[in-house]
Amino acid sequence: MKKISRFIIVLLVAGMLLSACKVQTATPPTEEPTATTEVTEAPAETTPAGETAATVDPNATPTATPDTRLFDDAGKMICTPSEPFFPELTAEQKDQLAMFPEISDADWQTGPKDAMLTILEYSDFQCPACSAFYAELEKFMAKYPDDVRLVYRHFPLTSLHPNAVQAAQASEAAGLQGKFWDMYHSLFSKQSEWSSLTSEAFTDWLVADAKALGLDEIQFKTDLLSDAIVEKIQTELSYATSIGLNATPTILLNGRPWQYDWSSATLSLVVEVLKAEKNLKMECPPFVIDQNKTYTATITTEKGDLVIELYPKEAPLAVNSFVYLAREGFYDGITFHRVMHDFVAQTGDPSGTGISGSGYEYREETSDALTFDQPYMVGVARANTAGTSGSQFFITYVPYSSLNGQYTIFGKLIAGQDVLANITERDTSTNPEAAPGDKILSITIKEN
Repeated sequence: MKKISRFIIVLLVAGMLLSACKVQTATPPTEEPTATTEVTEAPAETTPAGETAATVDPNATPTATPDTRLFDDAGKMICTPSEPFFPELTAEQKDQLAMFPEISDADWQTGPKDAMLTILEYSDFQCPACSAFYAELEKFMAKYPDDVRLVYRHFPLTSLHPNAVQAAQASEAAGLQGKFWDMYHSLFSKQSEWSSLTSEAFTDWLVADAKALGLDEIQFKTDLLSDAIVEKIQTELSYATSIGLNATPTILLNGRPWQYDWSSATLSLVVEVLKAEKNLKMECPPFVIDQNKTYTATITTEKGDLVIELYPKEAPLAVNSFVYLAREGFYDGITFHRVMHDFVAQTGDPSGTGISGSGYEYREETSDALTFDQPYMVGVARANTAGTSGSQFFITYVPYSSLNGQYTIFGKLIAGQDVLANITERDTSTNPEAAPGDKILSITIKEN
C-alpha cells in the first residue's frame, strides 16, 4: 500500500486544491492519522531529476531481506497484499479522532446511513468556500445518490462572518418544522443575496424565505431566537473551537480528516476506488504459469484486438499476475484510463481512475536484455517506490529509454498496432471527468 500523500500529489499536479474560510489565530496542532491507499501510478514521462543518494543512519533498524522466491510453500505468488483506501484505524488513531463526536441521530444527515462514503462537514453558511463546497457536493451527491451520506455540523466563524450565527439558527428553526435541508439549500444557493445584509435586514430576508419554503412564519420567528436554538449553536461553536478547528469547511471522509481537494471530480475518484475495492480479495494470487511454456494474450477491446507475446522466463511474477487476473476476468470491462499517443496506453485499474489496482503488489523484474528502446513494449505500472508493481500495465507507442530499469517489461505487442493507434486519448490524472475511454472486453490467454 502507498500513503495517501501520493494520491494527493496527483491532485495537486492537477491544480485542484481548493480554499477554505479560516480564522487567523494560532491553534494547537493536531496529528492526523495516516491513511493509505493502493495507488499504482503511471510511469513518469521523463526520468526524475535532482535525486540524491540516501544517507545511512547507523541507528536505523535493519530492513528485512527481500523474498526473492516466485511462490511460497502454499503455491501463492510472492507479493504484498494491499490495504483498503480507508484502512482500519489503529488504537492511537482512534484516540486522536475521539475529539470528533460519533455521528448520531441528533446530527443533521442526508443520504443512506449505510453509504460507502460518509462526509462529515463542519460548516458556515456565510463562508464563500463552504458555498463552493456546497456546489460541488450537489453535483457529487446527484451522481452517487445511493453511495454518499452527508452529515452537517455548525461552525459559524463569527469573527469573519457576522450573519453566520443567525443563518445557523435559521436552519435549526426550519429543522423544527422538518425543513432543515430546505433552508440549508436556500442559504447556500442564495448566499450572495444575504451575505452583506445588516442583521436586521437579514432577519427580514430569513422570514420571507421561510414563508417561501412553506414554513409557519410566526413559529419560525419565535424559534429563530429561542433560548434552545441560540444555546445549541453556541455550544457547537464553542466545542469546535475547543478542539482546535479554525477553518471551514472542515471535512472528514469516513471518519478521517480530509484537508485536500474536495471537488466533485476528486470525491468521485474516492467513490470509484471504494466500489472497486468491494470486489478485491486483498491477497496474493496462486502461481499458475509454467516458465517453460509460451504464452500469448489476445486483448479484445472496443476498437479491436491487441495480441501480446508474454515473457514468462524474464518476468515470471508479472506474467503470472497478468495471466491469473486475465483468466479470472479481472480485466473485463476495465477502461484505458491514460492514453498519450506520444507515450503509452495504460489500463488495468478496475476503478478507472488510475489510483487503484488488484489488491496486491509485487517486486519489479527489470533486465538489461529487455528495454523500452523500441515501441510496443508492455510494462507494469508502479508507484515511485520499489516493490509496487500491480495490475496496471501499459503499452508504449514510441521508444522511451528513460523507463529502462524502472518498470518491468513482461511482453510485447506483436499484432494490433493499428488498434493501439486508434485507442481514444485521455488522462484521468489531469482530467478526472474525461469522457469514457475505450474498454477491454476480454483477455484470452493461449498457453503452449
